[in-house]
Amino acid sequence: MLPAAVVGPTLDELAGLLEPDDTVIDGGNSFYRDDIARAKRLATKRLHYVDCGTSGGVWASNAATAS
Repeated sequence: MLPAAVVGPTLDELAGLLEPDDTVIDGGNSFYRDDIARAKRLATKRLHYVDCGTSGGVWASNAATAS
């Protein structure tokens, strides 16, 4: 996962490398309005964007299962 500050520039770079109908999955915890804008921008290139953020990251997930 990438820090939120570099998701946009990374997607811009990836968009030039992907094929139509490819899917990008953002597993980070980006602000939802940023994700909506990213999905719209990628859709113009026929790319799919799925936001499935994990609040607390893997550390929270591991802590939850250890309890």
